[in-house]
Amino acid sequence: MTQYTHFIKLNDDNDYITNKMFKHILTYYNQAKEEKLKDHPLANIVRNQFTELLLQKSGLDQNKYGIKGSVGQGGWAEIPWISIYIQHITQKATFGYYICYLFCADGRGVYLSLHQGWQYFEDKYGRKEGRVKIKKTSLILREKLNTVSERMNLDHIDLKGVTSRSKDYEAAHICGCFYDFKNFPSDKELLRDLFDLLQTYNELDNIIGRRTIEDFNQYILMNEEGCFLEDEQNEDVYQISTEKAIIADEEVTYVDKKVMRPEPVRDRSGRVRWGRKASISANAIKKSKYTCEFDLSHTTFISKKTKKPYVESHHLIPIARQNDFEFDLDQTANITSLCPTCHRKIHLGVDEEKEILIKELYAARKSRLEKIGISITLDELIRMYRIEE
Repeated sequence: MTQYTHFIKLNDDNDYITNKMFKHILTYYNQAKEEKLKDHPLANIVRNQFTELLLQKSGLDQNKYGIKGSVGQGGWAEIPWISIYIQHITQKATFGYYICYLFCADGRGVYLSLHQGWQYFEDKYGRKEGRVKIKKTSLILREKLNTVSERMNLDHIDLKGVTSRSKDYEAAHICGCFYDFKNFPSDKELLRDLFDLLQTYNELDNIIGRRTIEDFNQYILMNEEGCFLEDEQNEDVYQISTEKAIIADEEVTYVDKKVMRPEPVRDRSGRVRWGRKASISANAIKKSKYTCEFDLSHTTFISKKTKKPYVESHHLIPIARQNDFEFDLDQTANITSLCPTCHRKIHLGVDEEKEILIKELYAARKSRLEKIGISITLDELIRMYRIEE
């Protein structure tokens, strides 16, 4: 076996220092893997020399960005990588969002990738389901991000690896590009692409806002899992998704029972929000037989989607007050079916008309609410609607 003895010079008088570093790692990495990892010069290049060079060449603000290179711990990794990360988003490649250079296992090239940390998904869903969820998150984010350039629109990667970790990396890719060893770009082009992807990365940082990574990941997957936040921007989507849920499930499966309240998520400003599941809303509407529960005589139009009278779901105790209750408010016992006029009236009408609606619905739901562990007086409910005495 030939020992790795190749060292790259960093004082070359040309414009291809970074280019040469990439190609050097691709050329000699698999040879180096046959030798001991500890104190190996190629490991030092990836972990230290190359990261320092990238910082120097890019001029990144080190108060904002961090950079790390890895060839594995205790043994050579199949896929070496170098990551650049916004420090308040993530500190390690297993968690959060970052930019990553991923070297193909066969040495054929390098991917520049806007990437996700795998650990959250594995811990929450397990490896098999976690891969499904992380791929879905990537798809949702690609649709949300507005600054992905045409050069960075590669939506999947193939690292030519055989290990599970290699497949995890492939699933975690959001967007980026590929550099073929045979046609590797110049330093100028490499830096252009890095700055291009940094713009998208900063857009993602802005979308994350003041949320933790856990909150943000949960928020991204909420709609995919049929759950919608209790804000006005999501109201139309929630009602439309309820209709889809009605079509998808013909069986009415509602049971009044105590369910512990779920964990909230945070919006971009960091404010706590609670989710509503379209499937539960659909069950409540089916139980009402598509009628307005305030007044059965109220007529409405026939929905094009469901071919049933169109009604909307309304949480009698506002879901925004979930933190005041031990048990889940997003249950059919707390969801009433209203015609569009009554639904708007209970939100936007004058206090006198809103109070009439609330009293009627409360009388009909009081016993069912108690069955699911929700105890509330009429006066307390009226105050929640900010009705002045």
